[in-house]
Amino acid sequence: MAEELLPPASISSSELKLTALVISHAILNPYVTEWDIDRFADSMRNVTDKTKYFPYPQWGYISDPATFLDVHGRVLVWYLLGIMPPARVECLNEIHVPLKDSLVKCSKAGGQSQRRFGHRHVPEEDGNEKFGHGRLMNSPATFQQAHNVIPHVLWEHFWRLIDPQRLEDKVYESSPLKKQVVRQWLKDISYAEEFWNTIADIVLPDLAQVGRDAISAKADWVITQSPCPIRWPSIYLGMDVIVNQEAPPHLDQASAPSLLNLVVSLGTHDAQFHISELGTIFHYQPGTMIFLAGKLLTYSVPKWEKGERIALAHYMKDPVHNRFGLARPAFTQQKHLLGKFLQT
Repeated sequence: MAEELLPPASISSSELKLTALVISHAILNPYVTEWDIDRFADSMRNVTDKTKYFPYPQWGYISDPATFLDVHGRVLVWYLLGIMPPARVECLNEIHVPLKDSLVKCSKAGGQSQRRFGHRHVPEEDGNEKFGHGRLMNSPATFQQAHNVIPHVLWEHFWRLIDPQRLEDKVYESSPLKKQVVRQWLKDISYAEEFWNTIADIVLPDLAQVGRDAISAKADWVITQSPCPIRWPSIYLGMDVIVNQEAPPHLDQASAPSLLNLVVSLGTHDAQFHISELGTIFHYQPGTMIFLAGKLLTYSVPKWEKGERIALAHYMKDPVHNRFGLARPAFTQQKHLLGKFLQT
């Protein structure tokens, strides 16, 4: 697979077989917490130390595809290690080179910027980065409130002071989508995003359907700022490109408990992905996908030793879904997925 010549803008049959193997491995390799995730979510607002009521497992280093479940079998994390072969990663890496000058950089002196974006980190010497460094936030439907990466303790205080679901607010395309280089990148990566949508259909079917409903509904609500409407390829309304930045421990406050985020690992790095509440450190090689309940689970990517890191962080916008009149999905249950797999 690693040496196979892959089509540059479509998914090959061998990649489909690899995908099926990785998903099968993950669902047959479950880690089960002692929590009821609904009660865990309810405790977030009022309990400073959740470990008194919800013991955190210490599962340590994970390097095989796996699922992570609550005590009732509801899926909190899909860890799909190596679901894309190296040749596909190389193709996708090249798509990101033109974005280098469009990335929003983190100021070394700006404390607030560092809390939101994380510090710049490239093991190579300055000036040798192929992909640059910074972040690019993209959305076809937003209230123009950023997907803030702020330590979750600060967010708990901040979020009580604002109303993120004011139904009179207008919905816009994010400003980066005006740039031709960003629009071309979106077009070039569409085939991969559509394939990742299909993976979501399999592993998180209710979430995928809500995402598709949101994309369909946006045409009736969004005020287009770009020269012409874009064709948005993802079921997620938020897609950030993060290049050569650490990710500080954070939660996704713009989402909802059952709207799992998706992080796609690209680049050439040897970084690790941490989830605090699970006591896990994931092998995070390029070509890995992780779906996780980012509103509830604190995750981070600290400094790494080699290479450059590209991450595509996908997230759903619960306030925008609310504006569109969409209900939150239930958590996906492992037993329902196993039933479908046994039928096929």
